Amino acid sequence: MNGIGLIGFGRFGRLLYNHLKNRFTITVYDPSVNPENEFNPAIFQPLQQVYIHKYLILAVPVSSFSQLVSDISPHIQAGTVVMDVCAVKQYPLKVMEKHLSSEVEIVGTHPLFGPDSVRESLEGHTIILTPQRISALNLKVVKDFWQDLGITIIEMSPEEHDRLMAWTLALTHFLGRSLKTLPLPDTSVSTRDYQNLILLMEKINRDTWKLFEDMHHYNPFTADMRRQLLGAMTDLNERLDQLEDVAVKNSD
Repeated sequence: MNGIGLIGFGRFGRLLYNHLKNRFTITVYDPSVNPENEFNPAIFQPLQQVYIHKYLILAVPVSSFSQLVSDISPHIQAGTVVMDVCAVKQYPLKVMEKHLSSEVEIVGTHPLFGPDSVRESLEGHTIILTPQRISALNLKVVKDFWQDLGITIIEMSPEEHDRLMAWTLALTHFLGRSLKTLPLPDTSVSTRDYQNLILLMEKINRDTWKLFEDMHHYNPFTADMRRQLLGAMTDLNERLDQLEDVAVKNSD
């Protein structure tokens, strides 16, 4: 894998670029970025220059994914390997299967890291692969690409991914966003667990609202996760209310 086309230069797209630029030739396109004002213009190329690469990474919000894939599909050459990096997997893979030619190979990826967890290196982090329509040879190239960066690969089906992420990702973001709305005191009299909650809240809320919204809207398992969570919290609250009722009766 010598050259890579990267569409999308948000927080994660920039992270990828910064860690890949010294290893590969990377062509970047993002219509929402004004490079004259924000970045070195030499990084960016016209969209047609992205298509020439055999390996293409789509690093755009999942809510923009369908329109992007539909727009670029007539220009993607046969034999190209297209990867997404969305935090959900069933939806983007269905979109790529629908819009991209059967001669274009597709593989889903979900890097379990981001700008807040990566410091100097990608080494030691994990990525989930959900191969969908890809040859054994190109799948090996993709795996070698990530493993050469020191990243551990976990392979699973798109459905299994989304079911697990409803709990391991969407749950933590739901809690972090909820905590943000509470009047949490900033105090030196706090437990380590409380401090960890504050750190979780701060980290989660550095991500965009769109990312949070998309991981819930496009993952079919998150609604059930929220129902179970809120049901469990309601049950606990009712048990505590019952204890208070008993205490009041006993004091009479």
